[in-house]
Amino acid sequence: MVRILTAVAITAICACVSKPLPADQTISIGTTDQGYLHHAIPLPDRGEGYRRLRPGEETRYGTATLIEAIEHAARAVTEAFPGGYPLRVGDLSSRRGGVHERHQSHRSGRDADLVFYARDAGGMATQSGGLMRFDRYGLAVRRDRVFSFDEARNWHLVRTLVMDPQARVKWLFSSNDIKARLLRYAARHEPSPQAVFRATWVLHQPGRGDPHADHFHVRVGCGAAERTLGCQEQAPFWPWLSDPASKEEDRARAAASDPQLVGWLFAEEHLDQGRHVSGGGFGIALQPAAIARRDVD
Repeated sequence: MVRILTAVAITAICACVSKPLPADQTISIGTTDQGYLHHAIPLPDRGEGYRRLRPGEETRYGTATLIEAIEHAARAVTEAFPGGYPLRVGDLSSRRGGVHERHQSHRSGRDADLVFYARDAGGMATQSGGLMRFDRYGLAVRRDRVFSFDEARNWHLVRTLVMDPQARVKWLFSSNDIKARLLRYAARHEPSPQAVFRATWVLHQPGRGDPHADHFHVRVGCGAAERTLGCQEQAPFWPWLSDPASKEEDRARAAASDPQLVGWLFAEEHLDQGRHVSGGGFGIALQPAAIARRDVD
Protein backbone atom coordinates (compact mmCIF):
# COMPACT_ATOMS: atom_id res chain seq x y z
CA MET A 1 0.00 0.00 0.00
CA VAL A 2 2.83 2.40 0.90
CA ARG A 3 4.52 1.67 -2.43
CA ILE A 4 1.29 2.40 -4.29
CA LEU A 5 0.81 5.73 -2.50
CA THR A 6 4.44 6.68 -3.15
CA ALA A 7 4.06 5.89 -6.84
CA VAL A 8 0.88 7.96 -7.03
CA ALA A 9 2.62 10.90 -5.35
CA ILE A 10 5.60 10.73 -7.71
CA THR A 11 3.27 10.50 -10.70
CA ALA A 12 1.35 13.56 -9.52
CA ILE A 13 4.54 15.56 -9.07
CA CYS A 14 5.94 14.54 -12.41
CA ALA A 15 2.66 15.47 -14.11
CA CYS A 16 3.33 19.13 -13.35
CA VAL A 17 6.55 19.11 -15.38
CA SER A 18 5.65 20.56 -18.77
CA LYS A 19 8.98 20.05 -20.53
CA PRO A 20 12.21 18.01 -20.14
CA LEU A 21 14.42 19.27 -17.32
CA PRO A 22 17.72 20.90 -18.37
CA ALA A 23 20.55 18.62 -17.29
CA ASP A 24 22.66 21.39 -15.73
CA GLN A 25 19.96 23.60 -14.23
CA THR A 26 18.83 23.41 -10.60
CA ILE A 27 15.05 22.99 -10.42
CA SER A 28 12.72 22.62 -7.45
CA ILE A 29 9.94 20.28 -8.54
CA GLY A 30 6.52 20.21 -6.87
CA THR A 31 5.79 21.86 -3.52
CA THR A 32 7.85 22.24 -0.37
CA ASP A 33 6.15 19.24 1.26
CA GLN A 34 5.55 17.13 -1.87
CA GLY A 35 8.51 17.53 -4.18
CA TYR A 36 12.09 16.79 -5.10
CA LEU A 37 15.26 18.48 -6.38
CA HIS A 38 16.93 18.32 -9.77
CA HIS A 39 20.66 19.11 -10.04
CA ALA A 40 20.80 20.48 -6.47
CA ILE A 41 23.38 23.00 -5.25
CA PRO A 42 25.17 22.27 -1.94
CA LEU A 43 25.72 24.93 0.71
CA PRO A 44 29.41 24.77 1.75
CA ASP A 45 30.12 23.97 5.40
CA ARG A 46 31.36 27.52 5.89
CA GLY A 47 31.36 30.83 4.09
CA GLU A 48 31.58 34.53 4.79
CA GLY A 49 29.46 35.15 7.87
CA TYR A 50 28.06 31.64 8.34
CA ARG A 51 28.85 28.08 9.45
CA ARG A 52 26.73 25.00 9.04
CA LEU A 53 25.25 23.66 12.27
CA ARG A 54 25.95 20.06 11.20
CA PRO A 55 29.09 20.22 9.01
CA GLY A 56 29.45 17.26 6.70
CA GLU A 57 25.80 16.23 7.08
CA GLU A 58 23.92 15.65 3.83
CA THR A 59 20.88 17.92 4.24
CA ARG A 60 22.74 20.85 2.71
CA TYR A 61 21.16 21.18 -0.73
CA GLY A 62 18.88 23.79 -2.22
CA THR A 63 18.04 25.91 -5.23
CA ALA A 64 20.32 28.70 -6.39
CA THR A 65 17.79 31.20 -5.01
CA LEU A 66 17.92 29.72 -1.52
CA ILE A 67 21.71 29.25 -1.39
CA GLU A 68 22.39 32.78 -2.62
CA ALA A 69 19.83 34.27 -0.22
CA ILE A 70 21.55 32.63 2.77
CA GLU A 71 25.03 33.64 1.66
CA HIS A 72 23.96 37.23 0.92
CA ALA A 73 22.12 37.68 4.24
CA ALA A 74 24.93 36.19 6.34
CA ARG A 75 27.47 38.41 4.59
CA ALA A 76 25.29 41.49 5.14
CA VAL A 77 25.04 40.86 8.90
CA THR A 78 28.81 40.35 9.18
CA GLU A 79 29.48 43.59 7.33
CA ALA A 80 27.00 45.52 9.48
CA PHE A 81 28.22 43.98 12.76
CA PRO A 82 31.91 43.10 12.34
CA GLY A 83 33.59 40.97 14.97
CA GLY A 84 30.51 38.92 15.86
CA TYR A 85 29.95 35.20 15.58
CA PRO A 86 28.77 33.68 12.30
CA LEU A 87 25.23 32.67 11.47
CA ARG A 88 24.60 28.96 12.11
CA VAL A 89 22.71 27.32 9.24
CA GLY A 90 20.73 24.17 9.97
CA ASP A 91 18.82 21.84 7.65
CA LEU A 92 18.14 22.49 3.99
CA SER A 93 17.14 19.53 1.78
CA SER A 94 18.83 16.29 0.83
CA ARG A 95 20.64 16.01 -2.50
CA ARG A 96 17.59 14.85 -4.46
CA GLY A 97 14.99 16.28 -2.11
CA GLY A 98 12.09 14.12 -1.03
CA VAL A 99 11.26 12.99 2.50
CA HIS A 100 13.34 14.60 5.25
CA GLU A 101 13.72 12.64 8.48
CA ARG A 102 13.42 15.76 10.67
CA HIS A 103 10.81 17.75 8.74
CA GLN A 104 7.51 17.51 6.93
CA SER A 105 8.72 20.12 4.47
CA HIS A 106 12.35 20.74 3.32
CA ARG A 107 11.64 18.41 0.39
CA SER A 108 12.31 20.52 -2.69
CA GLY A 109 15.24 22.80 -1.90
CA ARG A 110 13.28 25.90 -0.92
CA ASP A 111 13.50 25.65 2.90
CA ALA A 112 16.33 26.28 5.35
CA ASP A 113 16.72 26.65 9.12
CA LEU A 114 18.72 29.60 10.45
CA VAL A 115 19.72 29.63 14.13
CA PHE A 116 19.09 32.89 15.99
CA TYR A 117 21.98 35.19 16.80
CA ALA A 118 22.51 35.42 20.58
CA ARG A 119 24.26 37.45 23.26
CA ASP A 120 25.73 36.26 26.55
CA ALA A 121 24.71 37.45 30.02
CA GLY A 122 27.08 40.41 29.66
CA GLY A 123 25.46 41.55 26.42
CA MET A 124 28.34 40.45 24.17
CA ALA A 125 27.75 38.62 20.90
CA THR A 126 28.31 34.91 21.46
CA GLN A 127 28.00 31.51 19.79
CA SER A 128 25.41 29.27 21.41
CA GLY A 129 26.59 26.10 19.73
CA GLY A 130 23.08 24.89 18.97
CA LEU A 131 19.34 25.52 18.99
CA MET A 132 18.01 27.41 22.03
CA ARG A 133 14.37 28.28 22.75
CA PHE A 134 13.92 31.94 23.62
CA ASP A 135 11.01 32.89 25.87
CA ARG A 136 8.77 35.97 25.81
CA TYR A 137 11.50 37.98 27.52
CA GLY A 138 14.08 37.10 24.88
CA LEU A 139 16.01 34.80 27.23
CA ALA A 140 17.25 31.22 26.83
CA VAL A 141 19.17 28.84 29.08
CA ARG A 142 21.61 26.25 27.82
CA ARG A 143 23.94 24.21 30.03
CA ASP A 144 23.46 26.59 32.98
CA ARG A 145 24.33 29.62 30.84
CA VAL A 146 21.86 32.44 30.15
CA PHE A 147 21.62 33.90 26.67
CA SER A 148 19.62 36.82 25.28
CA PHE A 149 18.10 37.24 21.84
CA ASP A 150 20.27 39.55 19.71
CA GLU A 151 17.59 41.85 18.32
CA ALA A 152 19.95 44.00 16.25
CA ARG A 153 21.65 41.21 14.32
CA ASN A 154 18.52 39.10 13.97
CA TRP A 155 16.58 42.08 12.63
CA HIS A 156 19.34 42.83 10.12
CA LEU A 157 19.13 39.22 8.93
CA VAL A 158 15.36 39.49 8.52
CA ARG A 159 15.38 42.86 6.76
CA THR A 160 18.11 41.69 4.38
CA LEU A 161 16.12 38.59 3.41
CA VAL A 162 12.79 40.36 2.89
CA MET A 163 14.36 43.24 0.96
CA ASP A 164 16.52 41.05 -1.31
CA PRO A 165 14.81 41.18 -4.75
CA GLN A 166 16.48 37.94 -5.83
CA ALA A 167 15.60 35.91 -2.73
CA ARG A 168 11.82 35.80 -3.24
CA VAL A 169 11.25 35.04 0.46
CA LYS A 170 7.71 33.75 1.03
CA TRP A 171 7.91 33.00 4.76
CA LEU A 172 10.17 33.47 7.76
CA PHE A 173 8.61 31.17 10.32
CA SER A 174 9.28 32.18 13.92
CA SER A 175 7.36 32.28 17.19
CA ASN A 176 4.95 35.09 17.98
CA ASP A 177 7.18 36.32 20.81
CA ILE A 178 10.21 36.51 18.52
CA LYS A 179 8.20 38.30 15.85
CA ALA A 180 6.96 40.84 18.38
CA ARG A 181 10.48 41.57 19.65
CA LEU A 182 11.79 42.05 16.13
CA LEU A 183 8.99 44.37 15.06
CA ARG A 184 9.29 46.51 18.18
CA TYR A 185 13.02 46.81 17.54
CA ALA A 186 12.38 47.66 13.87
CA ALA A 187 9.77 50.28 14.75
CA ARG A 188 12.47 52.15 16.68
CA HIS A 189 15.53 51.60 14.51
CA GLU A 190 14.62 50.64 10.93
CA PRO A 191 14.69 53.58 8.46
CA SER A 192 12.79 51.70 5.72
CA PRO A 193 9.00 51.48 6.21
CA GLN A 194 8.92 48.91 3.41
CA ALA A 195 11.22 46.56 5.34
CA VAL A 196 8.97 46.77 8.41
CA PHE A 197 5.84 46.28 6.28
CA ARG A 198 7.21 43.17 4.58
CA ALA A 199 8.51 41.65 7.81
CA THR A 200 5.11 42.20 9.46
CA TRP A 201 3.59 39.77 6.95
CA VAL A 202 6.46 37.38 6.24
CA LEU A 203 7.33 36.63 9.88
CA HIS A 204 4.77 34.07 11.03
CA GLN A 205 4.27 31.41 13.68
CA PRO A 206 2.84 28.19 12.23
CA GLY A 207 -0.62 27.23 13.43
CA ARG A 208 0.45 23.71 14.38
CA GLY A 209 3.67 21.99 15.34
CA ASP A 210 6.90 23.68 16.35
CA PRO A 211 6.37 27.40 17.10
CA HIS A 212 9.96 28.11 15.95
CA ALA A 213 11.20 29.77 19.13
CA ASP A 214 14.76 28.54 18.49
CA HIS A 215 15.34 29.31 14.80
CA PHE A 216 14.04 30.98 11.68
CA HIS A 217 12.65 28.75 8.95
CA VAL A 218 13.12 30.62 5.69
CA ARG A 219 11.16 29.58 2.61
CA VAL A 220 11.71 30.97 -0.86
CA GLY A 221 9.40 30.89 -3.85
CA CYS A 222 9.66 29.83 -7.48
CA GLY A 223 10.80 32.08 -10.29
CA ALA A 224 8.81 32.39 -13.51
CA ALA A 225 11.18 30.07 -15.41
CA GLU A 226 11.11 27.47 -12.62
CA ARG A 227 7.32 27.35 -12.67
CA THR A 228 7.34 26.33 -16.32
CA LEU A 229 9.57 23.40 -15.35
CA GLY A 230 7.42 22.06 -12.51
CA CYS A 231 8.04 24.28 -9.48
CA GLN A 232 4.64 24.76 -7.85
CA GLU A 233 4.17 28.16 -6.24
CA GLN A 234 2.10 28.24 -3.08
CA ALA A 235 0.22 31.01 -1.30
CA PRO A 236 0.74 33.69 -0.20
CA PHE A 237 1.47 35.83 -3.24
CA TRP A 238 3.09 38.94 -1.83
CA PRO A 239 2.53 42.09 -3.90
CA TRP A 240 6.21 43.13 -3.78
CA LEU A 241 7.39 39.98 -5.57
CA SER A 242 7.98 40.83 -9.21
CA ASP A 243 6.20 37.94 -10.92
CA PRO A 244 2.48 38.50 -11.48
CA ALA A 245 0.22 36.25 -9.45
CA SER A 246 -3.54 36.00 -9.17
CA LYS A 247 -5.58 36.43 -6.00
CA GLU A 248 -9.03 35.20 -5.15
CA GLU A 249 -11.18 38.31 -4.85
CA ASP A 250 -13.47 36.79 -2.22
CA ARG A 251 -10.52 36.49 0.13
CA ALA A 252 -9.69 40.19 0.03
CA ARG A 253 -9.69 41.90 3.41
CA ALA A 254 -9.65 45.52 4.54
CA ALA A 255 -6.22 47.04 5.05
CA ALA A 256 -5.10 47.81 8.59
CA SER A 257 -5.10 51.50 9.50
CA ASP A 258 -2.01 53.28 10.81
CA PRO A 259 -3.42 53.53 14.37
CA GLN A 260 -4.14 49.78 14.37
CA LEU A 261 -0.61 48.95 13.25
CA VAL A 262 1.01 51.29 15.77
CA GLY A 263 -1.24 50.05 18.57
CA TRP A 264 -0.39 46.45 17.76
CA LEU A 265 3.37 46.99 17.50
CA PHE A 266 3.61 48.62 20.92
CA ALA A 267 0.88 46.79 22.82
CA GLU A 268 2.30 44.57 25.56
CA GLU A 269 -0.78 42.39 25.91
CA HIS A 270 -0.11 40.56 22.63
CA LEU A 271 2.79 38.78 24.35
CA ASP A 272 0.42 36.73 26.50
CA GLN A 273 1.22 33.03 26.29
CA GLY A 274 -0.69 31.20 23.61
CA ARG A 275 -2.10 34.29 21.87
CA HIS A 276 -1.44 34.93 18.23
CA VAL A 277 0.65 38.05 17.68
CA SER A 278 -2.23 39.49 15.70
CA GLY A 279 -4.37 39.60 18.84
CA GLY A 280 -3.38 43.11 19.93
CA GLY A 281 -5.66 45.06 17.64
CA PHE A 282 -4.49 43.55 14.36
CA GLY A 283 -7.36 41.10 14.06
CA ILE A 284 -7.45 37.92 12.03
CA ALA A 285 -10.01 39.51 9.71
CA LEU A 286 -7.26 41.86 8.56
CA GLN A 287 -4.87 39.06 7.63
CA PRO A 288 -4.64 37.24 4.31
CA ALA A 289 -6.60 34.02 4.55
CA ALA A 290 -3.50 31.98 3.75
CA ILE A 291 -1.66 33.40 6.79
CA ALA A 292 -4.42 32.51 9.17
CA ARG A 293 -4.34 28.87 8.09
CA ARG A 294 -0.71 28.15 7.25
CA ASP A 295 1.13 25.33 9.03
CA VAL A 296 4.71 24.19 8.52
CA ASP A 297 7.50 22.03 9.83
